Amino acid sequence: MLNRIRQFVGASALRRNIGMTLARQLLAAFSQLLLVVLIARELGPEGNGYYAIAVLISTMLAKFLNFGVGPATVYYVSRGDFSIEQAWKGNCRLAIVVATGGLVFIFPVFWVWGKGIFPGVPASLVYLGLASFPLTLLLAYLSTILQGLQDFKAFNLTVLVPPYVNLAGVAIAFYFLECGVIGALVAFIIGQIVGLLIVLRLLAKRRSFKTTEEATTTSFYARRVLGYGWKAHLSNILTYVNYRADMFLVNFFLSPAATGIYVIAVQIAEKLWMLSQAASTVLLPRLSAMHQQPTARLALAHKGFWVVTALTAGASVFVAATLLWLIKPVFGQEYIEALPAFFWLLPGIIAGAGSRIYSNCIAAAGRPEWNMYASLSVMAINVIGNVVLIPDHGLVGAAWATSFAYCLNALIRVLIVKRI
Repeated sequence: MLNRIRQFVGASALRRNIGMTLARQLLAAFSQLLLVVLIARELGPEGNGYYAIAVLISTMLAKFLNFGVGPATVYYVSRGDFSIEQAWKGNCRLAIVVATGGLVFIFPVFWVWGKGIFPGVPASLVYLGLASFPLTLLLAYLSTILQGLQDFKAFNLTVLVPPYVNLAGVAIAFYFLECGVIGALVAFIIGQIVGLLIVLRLLAKRRSFKTTEEATTTSFYARRVLGYGWKAHLSNILTYVNYRADMFLVNFFLSPAATGIYVIAVQIAEKLWMLSQAASTVLLPRLSAMHQQPTARLALAHKGFWVVTALTAGASVFVAATLLWLIKPVFGQEYIEALPAFFWLLPGIIAGAGSRIYSNCIAAAGRPEWNMYASLSVMAINVIGNVVLIPDHGLVGAAWATSFAYCLNALIRVLIVKRI
């Protein structure tokens, strides 16, 4: 009887946390939708493409150079292996080292080969995107401590505030300062700063400032975190490339204007991942904490997979029907070409929603390298498919290749979980 009560309470807390996180994502998505519409209409396809590439530089570097510290922090903090104080100190030190090293290495690369890597994109925008990278990295490192603690009220606040600050800043930049793309990027940076200040404040309230015990164990923090993290990191890099290769290759083979149109299809399609992202955010620390209950952990992952996949499929049908009527009045006539690409992305989006749950199950089992192997094969197929299809089929070709890669990714994760 006592076990049933505990299960009921645990399930209620899980549903509440997922609902809270999903509500946060819906609010964030609303702000991002307004931001997308505002930038698309005010800057046009070419300016929208400039902005998308510049912001992508910051988020891409934060993904590529985070070394898996975020997932490792969630894994160890949720298991109780590290305290808040250890995670706080360790992640701040790692962020300083990684950000400094990353800028020292990346800046010369962009200086010499920037025009070839980002053809048609002004250098000033590339460097603005680069300047926001340390902020994005540190915010990601510290907010995952709250996720590991399963304090989703605080965690969701750190994720929700930046996009609204960004939206307000863009509106001011366009309508009062008339700053264009540069103003939009400065607003993005200000949003990251505000989010970082909030997470610092929230963590400061929780820190105990212990000295004796913490000093004896902090030196082992980086070794433990990076030992787990590099495996998750490589998997996340490959997954991120899998998600963003189409945008880079559309810009490379076509033009920034084509990228500005294609990014509308991608951004709307990826909003359908909100439920899976909310579930994954809550389930990763929960599954990691269930390291002594492997059977129950697997059952929870199976249930999450089917529920998330079914709900995402239903939402996809609704959004597709709605977009047919709204894309022209909302975004403008020049974005009509985004519709076919959006429709072809949907099968992959639905498959990717469920695969995200299984990826967390694999990581929670302490085997993040299996995710890495799966992501490597899928990324290669995605890149090859985009290179082959974009020159002849344009935006639809990019959607074909990307959607196929997402479906293949889901199939591989299912097979891995069955093997576990």
